[in-house]
Formats: sequence, structure tokens, C-alpha cells
Amino acid sequence: MKKVDEKVWTPADGLFLEDNALQVIKSKSNNLVIAGPGAGKTELLAQKAGYLLQTNVCKYPGKILAISFKRDAAFNLKDRVSLRLGEELAKRFDSMTFDSFAKQILDRFMLALPADYHISSDYNLTLSDNLALDLYKLIDKDFFFKKGRTDLVTHHTKVKLSTPLDFSKSQRAEVWRRMLRDSPSQLTFKMIMRLAELIIARNPRIRTFLQQTYSHVFLDEFQDATTIQYEFFKTCFLNSDLQFTAVGDDKQRIMVWAGARETIFEDFEKDQNAVRVALTTNFRCAPRLIKLLNYLTEHLLNKRDFAIPPHNVDSENGECSVWKFADPEMEMKYIFEAAKSWISSGVAPRDICILVKQQLERYAGGLIEYLNRNGINARDESKYQELLTDDVILYIIYSIENIVGAGSLQAKSFSLRFLRNLHSEYEDEKMLKLEIAYFKFCQRMLQSITLGQSSSSTISEMISKILDFAGRDRIMAYFPNYNNATYFNSCVASLESELLICYARAQNLVAAISMIKGEETIPVMTIHKSKGLEYHSVVFVGLEDSAFWTFERQPDEDKSAFFVALSRAKERVIFTFCDIRDGRTKGERQANKKIRVFFDQMESSGLVNIRTLGN
Repeated sequence: MKKVDEKVWTPADGLFLEDNALQVIKSKSNNLVIAGPGAGKTELLAQKAGYLLQTNVCKYPGKILAISFKRDAAFNLKDRVSLRLGEELAKRFDSMTFDSFAKQILDRFMLALPADYHISSDYNLTLSDNLALDLYKLIDKDFFFKKGRTDLVTHHTKVKLSTPLDFSKSQRAEVWRRMLRDSPSQLTFKMIMRLAELIIARNPRIRTFLQQTYSHVFLDEFQDATTIQYEFFKTCFLNSDLQFTAVGDDKQRIMVWAGARETIFEDFEKDQNAVRVALTTNFRCAPRLIKLLNYLTEHLLNKRDFAIPPHNVDSENGECSVWKFADPEMEMKYIFEAAKSWISSGVAPRDICILVKQQLERYAGGLIEYLNRNGINARDESKYQELLTDDVILYIIYSIENIVGAGSLQAKSFSLRFLRNLHSEYEDEKMLKLEIAYFKFCQRMLQSITLGQSSSSTISEMISKILDFAGRDRIMAYFPNYNNATYFNSCVASLESELLICYARAQNLVAAISMIKGEETIPVMTIHKSKGLEYHSVVFVGLEDSAFWTFERQPDEDKSAFFVALSRAKERVIFTFCDIRDGRTKGERQANKKIRVFFDQMESSGLVNIRTLGN
């Protein structure tokens, strides 16, 4: 691609960017970007990637590394870069989570680990801390009960690894020894990050290789980064010539309970001599919602980084309400009628979201059943979020759509991009042959099945052949998180199981895929799962003391959670309160005394309609 002069570069697709965003894009300094709800942080990073690659500021064949806190954020950023820049330049943009980045280093350089920390190449990635906790209890019961489960989870990976490791003096060292020496080795993501950090710290040549591969590093959702993640980042890149751009918003810091480093912004500014820049435009929310967010920013969060709407937007658009009910039955009825009305007016079910603070089954389980029973599809979205942002899973889903003739332009382009990435060494002519071979493969698969009579064995065989066409070895080599065969097979099995369940209900493969993707379905999730997402209309169920039971212990984090819930809405947000709700016992009386500040500030804003309904 022809190099673009830095002076004449313009944002891809003619998009409007505010002045501060353009400043960050062209900056030669390290930057900490404060990007509130709807500020367009994904677009900012995609456009900065475009500037760096198109102008050759990121000199060929150098690459850009983007590290995100959540997998869906990493996926969305990579997708946006591909959309704005095209496939060729996007090959030089690596987007992954902290966990995936650490795993890639461990899998590639595990032989560089000191002898005390050697692991089996087929190690098992355990997603739970239960094994480590069981070992602490087995080794020293007194220590286990004194520390407690929560503190022990932190204790297990709290400090950097050192060598040699004296297994005789520490319960932690003994638990590590047993997990590393198990057959196969048993590792959590946090252990993987500490091992990857050790590899980089002890091997300057690997560290140099890493710093020569990337010239720029982006850090997304930076307010949620943990101490382990930040120490790992510094071990990899501190005191290098790389340029860093961190993006986050301390108003949305809701992961402190999971170890988010509360001083991360200040530490980054000091360690990297970073310049702080704030984005001020909220492109997502309607103007009245922006006014409310600004009011709460000042009066609830005690901050003053306010947002403004884009130009030429009706200042009266947007609505926020609080609905109070006597019981959940009345609450469900009103939410159903509201959703029915919104859908009738043209709002897609997928553009409506139901949020809860925690305990989704308690606050929304009955509502999901009520909606489904009365003709509106709704589901707990949590188990689908990981599936639907995984490249391999999406390749399978889109390939099935291509096979049965239901493939959209997105399905075709994603599948081809996936295959091109696996065969990046191919020249143009060979790549074209691969694309032709893929569509011929889809045609052959279609001829071998009967759409209306696909059996479970047919679906299993189809998934297997789709993976075989791409090449399982190539997939596992290209995607670091799939380097472990056991983990790879379990992820594919999860999709297959879900697809078979949906097919049993729909008796149609096209409809089954649609069900998995959640088309025509209202997503229901916790606030934490909604980070980075946006919807036309949002209903938050259970603005009650019992939902915010941690408020007295962590008021700042719970206030931020409330702020995040409100800021998911583009046009409309409704908060509900019930006088009674089932909890440990049936029909528990609810209150809003502890979180009274939420109600008081909404009422004093003059922007919220508070109503008692159903009496």
C-alpha cells in the first residue's frame, strides 16, 4: 500500500473526530486518554492504528499491539481495524487480552523457564481457583482457614516469581510445586501471567525480540487493569522506545473487587511520563441522558469531566424513568408491555437490554420466563458472550451459514479473513485458490445434508469438517489460547452442545444458528457483562438495597456500577424498584435506604420521571 503523508492523512471513511482525538492520534508522546461513555474509544484506537500504519510511522514490518481487559473488547477492536483499514494492513495489528498475550509468550517460550518452574507442554488451563484452594487446605488447614478463600486466591499469585524457589518454607511455593509438577501441569490464567513475566524478566533477548516486534502498544479499558497485569506490562515494555496509548475512564471503574489497581492512571502517568487527554463528546447517548450523566458525574461521583453531545442533535431527546412496583408480578407485566410497545415501534429485540446488578436468576429469572412465555424471546446472555466473540467459534457459525445458503456478506468476509490469517504465507494466486476451494467445500457440504432433516451426527460431522478444512494444527498454531488441545476441544464441544440444543428446539439448522446468535432475542446480563456495550433501551431491574448489598463497604465502586448501567442506553433507560422480592425467603421486604443517594440525585436532577405503577 502506498504511504500516506502525515500532513495530509485524514480519518478513514471520512469520520468526524473531535480535536482531542485527532491530537492523540498524531501524538508522538505516551498518552493516557480519559474516554467516558460513548466517547468512541474503539474508533479512536482504530483510527490511530490507521494513522500509524498508513503513514508508516509504525515502520514496516513493525506491528501494533492492542491489549484489552475483556475478550469482546479485543475482538471488537480488531474487527473495527479490519473494517477501516482492510485486511492487508490489519495483519500488522494484534489485538488480544492480557491473558491471551501472556499465554502466547508462555506457549512460545516455555523452554526458557527456570528448572523450578518447568511445566508440561500439554498443561491444563483451569478456569477455577478451586484446585489451588483445595491444595492449600490439604497442606495446611490452619493457614487455609486463617487466610480465607478470597485472600488465598489473591495470595497465590500476589508476588512476582523468584528463583530458586524454596519449597520448604512457604505454603504458596508448595502449592505451586504440586500444580506445576502435576501430569499435566495445572495452571490458572494468573499463574500463566506470572510465568510469562518470569520468562521476560530472565531473558533479555526475548524481551528485546518483543520490543522489536511492536513499535506501539494500546491499552484498552485501562481502569480495570490489575496489579498483576500492570506489572506484567512493565516487565515487557518499561524503559523501551515503544509508544503507549492507554484508554480508560475512572468513572466506570467497577472491577476493584476483582483486583483492579485503583492507582493505575497515576502510576501510568508517572512510569511512562504520559500526557493525560480527555475526550469530551458522547456519541452514544441522547442529550437528556448526557445531561443526567453530567449531573451524576458531579453530584454522585464528585468529578467534573463532563461530556457534550454531537452537533445538530435535538437537545430534548432521551428519557430516564424510575418505576416502583408492589411486587415482581406487576413489574414483569409492565416490562413486557413496554418491550412489546418498543418492538412494535421498530426497536429490534437485540437493541433492548435488561440489566441486573448481580444474581441474575433472582432478579430476572422469572422475567425471562414471563417474556418467553408471552412471545418475546429473552435469555441470559452470559454464556453466549464468550462464544460469540471467539474467532474459531465464529468461523464455524459463519461457515454453517455459508453452507446452508444463509451467509451474509459479513459471514463470507469473516470466514475468508479467518482462512487468510491462517495461511498468511500464501501469495495472491494461492490465496485466491484457497477462497475458491472454500466456497466449493461449502457447496459439497450442502449437497451432503438435508437442511430440514439434519441429525445430531450430521451437525457434529459438519463442525468437524469445517475445522478440518481450515486445519486444526494451523488454528492451534495461530491462536495462542488454543495452543492447548484439551482447551481447544472443550471450546468446540461447547458450541456443538449448544447448537444441538438449539436444533432440537428449532428443527432447522438456519433457525438454530439464529438462536445461538441471539437474533430477535432480548439479552439479559449483569452490569459487569454490559461494559462496552450499548442499546437503544435499557431496563435495570432491582434498584434496591439488597442488590447493592456491598454499598456500605464499597460505595464508590457501586456508584460507578450505577453510572455504567445508565450509560449503556442510547435513548431510554428505566430503573425498577419492588416493595417485595424473593430472596433467601419468599416475598422479602425491599428498601432503598442504603442507596437512597441514587434516588435523591435522580430526583434532584429534574431529568428523571419517578412513578409508582400498578396500584
